[in-house]
Amino acid sequence: MSAATPAGSQRDVAELKAVHAPATGMQRKPVPPAPASLARVREVRDAVPLVPESEDDCCRRLVERADVHDRGEASAWLVFLTALGAVEETDLGYAQSRDDPDHEELADNFPENVFLAPEILDALGDAPQPADAVFEAVRERVPRWERTKRQDWEGFWTERVERRLDWAVLLGLAERADGEYRAD
Repeated sequence: MSAATPAGSQRDVAELKAVHAPATGMQRKPVPPAPASLARVREVRDAVPLVPESEDDCCRRLVERADVHDRGEASAWLVFLTALGAVEETDLGYAQSRDDPDHEELADNFPENVFLAPEILDALGDAPQPADAVFEAVRERVPRWERTKRQDWEGFWTERVERRLDWAVLLGLAERADGEYRAD
């Protein structure tokens, strides 16, 4: 965010990236598609600078150095890695966190800091269920303004729920079999 950005616009961008959750504080919303392995998380994190740089500069680095598809996906990675504790957001921008969180820390940070993650994990049971059934269990938690900004908000958020489910599987918090998910 540049210094020339109006304060109202900064607030709007912050609302797009995070939601205040009474029990846990701020939870981040953007979640990139889950990669095939946690090695990709390290690869993307390692492309983030050690010294804070602006979001634009960091996104450019992720596109160039970590083969992230585009700026939008790079921004989602930055916000998500911040939620997982692998990246820090400061007044100057984003930088790698001083700590290098291990698999367990990443898994612990996921439900604590990612919007809808705890509700999605709570919705999982022993019986496998598809992502759209999990979405139905958490649909009322999608903010009203999110529902009004898209014609097909249900489709959009079903995909967002599925992304969270895929990350839960990658982090060892859920299992996936035959396209359905269950608690681990």
